[in-house]
Amino acid sequence: MTLPSNYSEVKLERGKLIDQIKNHQQSHWIKACEKLKLHVSVENGKGSHCAVYKDNVCSPSESACLVLTIPNHLFPQVQRDLFKKLLLFGLSTNKYTEDDMWKSLGVKIK
Repeated sequence: MTLPSNYSEVKLERGKLIDQIKNHQQSHWIKACEKLKLHVSVENGKGSHCAVYKDNVCSPSESACLVLTIPNHLFPQVQRDLFKKLLLFGLSTNKYTEDDMWKSLGVKIK
């Protein structure tokens, strides 16, 4: 399997489930990231954003450690991009799968 070079190229196997998370808030995403064993730092985000790092050993000054920033105010159309960014990291590191992500966000998979 060839990995996409950019999150926008990520194809979701269960993309129809995005509607189930369209009203998620920053707190939902923080909990999901923690369940996926990522390090969430509210202190290192810009303003109302929080930063998500690949682990708690990485220095916030190392941009290669940053996986994602989660804004405080999330609009439905942002959810897909957040999901794809997290998924690309999970796939590229073999840390978690798309199904793991759905579960961490509280979406039941049939």
